[in-house]
Amino acid sequence: MSTYVKTLFKLIILTLFTTASIHAVTRIMPLGDSITYDNNHNDVENPRPSSLRTGYRSHLWYGLKAAGYSADFVGTRIAGEKVEPPFDPDNEGHPGWTSYDIAENVYSYLEHSKPDIILLHIGTNDHRTSTRGVESILNEIDHYERNSNHRIHVLVALIIDRQTHDPIITVFNKNLRNLITLRRSNGDIVTLVDMNGKAGLTHDDYADNTHPNDNGYKKMANVWLKAIQTPFKPFNTSLSAYPTNLVDSNNIISVKIDEAQNKVEFTTNVPDNGITF
Repeated sequence: MSTYVKTLFKLIILTLFTTASIHAVTRIMPLGDSITYDNNHNDVENPRPSSLRTGYRSHLWYGLKAAGYSADFVGTRIAGEKVEPPFDPDNEGHPGWTSYDIAENVYSYLEHSKPDIILLHIGTNDHRTSTRGVESILNEIDHYERNSNHRIHVLVALIIDRQTHDPIITVFNKNLRNLITLRRSNGDIVTLVDMNGKAGLTHDDYADNTHPNDNGYKKMANVWLKAIQTPFKPFNTSLSAYPTNLVDSNNIISVKIDEAQNKVEFTTNVPDNGITF
């Protein structure tokens, strides 16, 4: 076989592999509470049929298709199957659930749906500043990954504020940012999505004090779309190495990472024995 033929053969193989990768279907699990499923306070007295519930999911689906992204929404629940234009109604949205409820059940959901990407927006119903429930969810995902040898990219959202500002959510999101920074530094394939800031929800984007209306969900979908299309960037582990010769890491209050500028800011309590300079 001539050198030219060998080179052409290799090129054909490479082209076929590239084409297959482009058209590979990505299994995406929308995971969360009523904001994922699409439930608002008006549904308590006059519930809409589940077949008309869409949330951000329909708008995200349309955006993915317009971008030529081949996706398969997965989950044990179905909502929005009668909406036009049609979209994939599979999801894992559970109205009223806390992060702790999700943590108790997420392993079975992963076994059932085998997602490649998870869109996690959870914590609104926790009504507390602790992110231990989210941490438990991520631990369960890690457990599944080890047992199945299937890696999952988890996109974790800073949860949206209420129509009337809720200071609890502000602190929750601050703690969530610190949690994800730590998880990334330990090698988790997890990305923080600033849904609260980048969605840009205004007073008019809410159906009630907690849940977005259709326009609000469109804004959320745009943030998810950009996050999905952004390749995962491994964490620069050198940035997370706290200088324990200055102060013990237990005194860290917050960590602000700027990977683009290759810098990190630590806020700490000053211990009784002071800080060494």
